[in-house]
Amino acid sequence: MPSPRKLAAAVAVAVLVPLLTATTSATAASGPKDPAVPAIPQRYLDQPINWSVCSFDATIKRGYPQAPTTNCAKVNVPMDWAHPDAHPDVQVAISYSKATGTSKGLLTSNPGGPGGAGLNLTASLGVSKPQLFSDFDLFGFDPRGFGASTPLQCLASAEDLAALPVTPDYKERTKQTHKVEVAEAKFYADACSATEFGQFVSSQQTVYDMDFLRALFKARQLNFIGYSYGTWLGGWYADTYPSKVGRFVLDSNMDWTHTQWANVNFDPFSGQRRRDTQFFPWIARHADQISGLGSTPAQVTAKYNGIRASLTTLVKAGESSVRGDDLDGLIYSAIYNNTRFIRATLDVLVHDEFTKAPTASGKIELAQVDAAWARLAPELQKFDTLAALRTRYGVTPATASAVAATQVDSLRSLIAEAKMSAARAKSGDELVNVGAISTTVRCNDTAWSKDTNFYLKEADKMAKKYDFFGYLNGVPMCAFWKYAPQDRKLDLTGSPRILIVQSEMDPATAYEGSLRTHNDTKNATRFVAIDDEGQHGQYILGNRSACAEQIGDRYIFTGELPAKDQFCGTTPLPGDLSVYPVKGPVDGKSVHLPKSKAATPKANPLLQQVMDTVAASTLR
Repeated sequence: MPSPRKLAAAVAVAVLVPLLTATTSATAASGPKDPAVPAIPQRYLDQPINWSVCSFDATIKRGYPQAPTTNCAKVNVPMDWAHPDAHPDVQVAISYSKATGTSKGLLTSNPGGPGGAGLNLTASLGVSKPQLFSDFDLFGFDPRGFGASTPLQCLASAEDLAALPVTPDYKERTKQTHKVEVAEAKFYADACSATEFGQFVSSQQTVYDMDFLRALFKARQLNFIGYSYGTWLGGWYADTYPSKVGRFVLDSNMDWTHTQWANVNFDPFSGQRRRDTQFFPWIARHADQISGLGSTPAQVTAKYNGIRASLTTLVKAGESSVRGDDLDGLIYSAIYNNTRFIRATLDVLVHDEFTKAPTASGKIELAQVDAAWARLAPELQKFDTLAALRTRYGVTPATASAVAATQVDSLRSLIAEAKMSAARAKSGDELVNVGAISTTVRCNDTAWSKDTNFYLKEADKMAKKYDFFGYLNGVPMCAFWKYAPQDRKLDLTGSPRILIVQSEMDPATAYEGSLRTHNDTKNATRFVAIDDEGQHGQYILGNRSACAEQIGDRYIFTGELPAKDQFCGTTPLPGDLSVYPVKGPVDGKSVHLPKSKAATPKANPLLQQVMDTVAASTLR
């Protein structure tokens, strides 16, 4: 088996080939055409707003007692900004607090997704960075279709749900798996286009909502902090309304000058790189604190593969519903965050306990969870809680918000829940709401190939190349999407310069894609790379790099950007005493932090919950 360093170097080259092929297949020859910028009908600006104190305001004030009161409301916006009278209005949930000092303007944020609910994100950022409360009027919002805004409904009949075929493991690239992926993709596309709202749950419509909110608050410009998909949203806003762009920090960037397919096609590579060059070596380094997973990366990899194979064997035998591909999803989403390396390790241990003693119920039970927890030394247990782990596996009662923050919400889990609802239906044609599937946004944003065989071949090829989660993408519902995309050709013409922050080993938004976007927009972006870092979400969220944090603060609070692109160092992973260098695209270019600053940053539980929830829904 190649070493993690050699593996990282190999996949860094190999990833470019499928991207070029997929992008060519998915993009129309004429290229995207930017839609016209709509005027805002006066009736929307004049609408009465019924403010009330937000349900999360008390939590914000517990985190920072001097915080101003944050009020919440819902405002009406057109379903389709291009034709405001053609459809019923929809609502966008918003929050707002007035600056406690002299305001520098209006600032908002987005946590990612697509579909990440951000109603409380901006105020939560203020808890970690109190100067935001004094220097800016802050507002948060849930993007149309998600959270407390008018929800997207993906509707299907009980009969259609019951007819969906199944496969024991999506990683096994068989005819049955192919059949399942095609059937599910068509099912999702039909369900999410079942209502007229489905075609308008898009980035472009959300960008129009954002500028409407800027106008509603009578702000000259908009300041913005966006993470992950929030960078896509920020880039699209800057391209649509360049004169309205204030200070934009885009952190953990999608490749927002290219297609949505080009972005998701990075995921198997970037997820594998994070796991094999950082997560598994971290487990091996802490073998004296983690029982039974191995003391070398090769041993950890072999143990993981063995656990996964045993899970699939049990599923095939009809003795279990605990799937190997679900374990992959748990790990992939958990390793977004450095602190969550502990939770990802516990996921592996829980499944190891299950394979050693499968339950009569065929499900993970309390005994497996508690036994896994006992295999972790107290020095690592302090980074998580047994209560959170029990909630993650549903073995103790928990609030809905706690469950949302700990459980991965995959498309398969949505189908499983919908099937339970369908079982209670009185007839086969009764409609069941599968939920708000965020892939709808991706389908509406950019052109996708309609050739299902293309995607099946890609998934088969990726499964061989990246054995962790190469099969992740399969056939997207966008192959069957019936609406034309409302995409853009982004060049940021006329936009002031904005700040891009990117970690080297990000599992969800690959460094190579972020760099490509920067190279496409060098006239309007400044790039900050963080060497030997893989956390998804840096500025304010994790404070992993004091260097990157200082650059972000200087820009947000004074408007000053560095004169040229920068390379920063980072802090150690949880439980480590130093930063372990990883071979990658930023090697040798960063200046590491002095040891006095190499301390584990203090986590903000409010932000942690927001980002955990977004990470847990990435597999929709």
